[in-house]
Amino acid sequence: MSEPAADAPAPKKGNKLIFVIVGLVCVAGGAAVPMLLNVPAFGKGKSEKKVEKKTVIVPFGEVVVNLTEDRMNRYLRLKIAVLADAESEKEVTDKLTKQKAAVKSRMIGHLSGKTLKDVSGTVGVNRLQREILEKIDDVIYPDGESKVRDVLFEEYVVQ
Repeated sequence: MSEPAADAPAPKKGNKLIFVIVGLVCVAGGAAVPMLLNVPAFGKGKSEKKVEKKTVIVPFGEVVVNLTEDRMNRYLRLKIAVLADAESEKEVTDKLTKQKAAVKSRMIGHLSGKTLKDVSGTVGVNRLQREILEKIDDVIYPDGESKVRDVLFEEYVVQ
């Protein structure tokens, strides 16, 4: 093997600048291609088949409980409704009406163990919505085939 000649010219700074410019053009071009070609449109046929299910709001009623506080008497008053698929409205309404006492009893038992800290703030409200949904499902859909999508609070008062 032969060694490079000592008098070989050193690379010019202009060559490095060209490589940097070419690299930047490639990166910018790569970022622009999806915008120009509308890449999400390639899978358009599959995404159009998703149909949003219609929902209805089924009123449940009011629940009032004393909160667990050492020095003060505090209470929580909720006016509850449930969100269900429109096609299941009659079934959900019938089940809630027939088993309202059982659902309400389960809620009162659960909520009366809460403290002011448990029911305060966005995190507390969201947690209560999930827990109440579980209690409703436990009573009216013990088989796990729930038609209730969410619990909504029409009123939420802590005093």
